[in-house]
Amino acid sequence: MPSVRAMECSFKTRCRVVALVLLVLLIRVAGAAGATTGPSDCRPRDADSTCAVAVASSTTPDPPTRLPVDTLYDGPLGGVPSVGYSYWGWDFMAERAGSSSPVRQDEYINRSRVPVSITLSFDVPAQASCARDCLPGVEFEIGPGWYKVDPPYVRIGASVSLTATIEPAEGYAWVIALWQASKPRLSVSVPKGSGVTLADVGLVPTLAIANEVPLVVGTCYCNDGTMAYCSDGSRFSNGLLGSWDQTGGGYSRAGAFTSCAIVH
Repeated sequence: MPSVRAMECSFKTRCRVVALVLLVLLIRVAGAAGATTGPSDCRPRDADSTCAVAVASSTTPDPPTRLPVDTLYDGPLGGVPSVGYSYWGWDFMAERAGSSSPVRQDEYINRSRVPVSITLSFDVPAQASCARDCLPGVEFEIGPGWYKVDPPYVRIGASVSLTATIEPAEGYAWVIALWQASKPRLSVSVPKGSGVTLADVGLVPTLAIANEVPLVVGTCYCNDGTMAYCSDGSRFSNGLLGSWDQTGGGYSRAGAFTSCAIVH
């Protein structure tokens, strides 16, 4: 029969083991809670970030199970206005071929046979948590119906990023409002060894430059059946189209007009 001292020692040892296990579990739960992510907004068609949940923060390397990728572009995104929302998307291939877009002219199109990952990243104020207007307002528009996608924000130090994956034959675009963010960057990647180019996924190599493409004046039908001069307005060489209407969920291009008579 064990002595009282031996039983006391055994009890203390078990208590220490139980306490250690509980401590490890608490640390894991706290770590998981601190890495929660959330959508960029909480209202339909709203690119504002005022409802964003605290973003994930990590300095650990990517998981080893992540497949290797080829980076087609990783650099500045030119032409992002300092204020307001702006819309990005243009079917360059259809324009060069003089044909209609299989999805819509105002979207990039992934014409490759592999998924493409689009990452938008920004510098943000270096503070522990972002308050109103600290995070940029960002959303992706996918497919001909402009299906809205809100990727989670991932924050590492003073930078924040959002990534969307575009499937083959899928049209896509994005909306950006900087707010207090700065230095917008774009990264485009595809599965390694796929042989895919920027043109295949619908983009151009000069993404850091936004040169204005002059508007083209044509004719269009008016509501009363007559013809009149009109224009969709100007756009920019890297896919920037114009200001995004947060409420209406559309955009307007500079210089757009119609000379149709106003019917009351």
